[in-house]
Amino acid sequence: MSLISVEAADVSAAWLAAARRLHEEPKRKAIHTVVRINHPVAETAAVRDSMDKLLADQDLQCVDTVANTIFPEAIARTSRDHAQLVERYVRMYPLLRKRFSKNDRGTYFGRLIQYPTRKEPFDQIGAVIDRILIERKGGVPKRARYEATVSVPDDATSVPIYVPGRDNSPMAFPCLSHCSFQTDPDGQVHLLATYRSQYLVQRGYGNYLGLGRLLAHVARQTDLQVGHLTVVAGLAHLESPIIPVRTMLARFPDGAAWQ
Repeated sequence: MSLISVEAADVSAAWLAAARRLHEEPKRKAIHTVVRINHPVAETAAVRDSMDKLLADQDLQCVDTVANTIFPEAIARTSRDHAQLVERYVRMYPLLRKRFSKNDRGTYFGRLIQYPTRKEPFDQIGAVIDRILIERKGGVPKRARYEATVSVPDDATSVPIYVPGRDNSPMAFPCLSHCSFQTDPDGQVHLLATYRSQYLVQRGYGNYLGLGRLLAHVARQTDLQVGHLTVVAGLAHLESPIIPVRTMLARFPDGAAWQ
């Protein structure tokens, strides 16, 4: 398997570039793929429309549905701040899990803001926001103090998703392992997200968009600018249906910069 590294301007270009590279692989799979998106809340309307049509034709979840499992953009837009967003989402969470069968084990945003600990659920995103604000007030903020782990968090810098001893299914939730935020001297905040496995057709586009929206939320709450999003997948798949994917790639031959 080849090492795949992609850098693209926006979410649409990134998906096209990653799909094109994976399509070149003998089994349309690659280990340790890296996708960097310079403007992770920007899209190309025609590509997004084509992606949603492809998903609808296969009776798969649309882009926004997938993205909302990582960050509920509509609820956030009508929330005063992060605290109110969390309060509203927590109230809705049992219904979301009950109503949608694919969410029966939870959503990524739910896990991020209610990570189970020995004492009580822990809001990791709120903790990251608070930590960034504290560091900025200190005069010489640390740039990479917001690292994630895959164990129970022991301080406010950890943003794990996987719960040891609970998440034992080899194929089910969560495939997203952790999120790690970094700030830079130019006033930007960046996000590194790691997946153990990622299915590019079913969830890739929505994953990129949801992570970009999560990054934008942290930026808003800390008065920083949205930086780049980097997504690393331990194993990336360009799964079936491959014919409509090929059609889409042919329609947008220059939709991304790729290496």
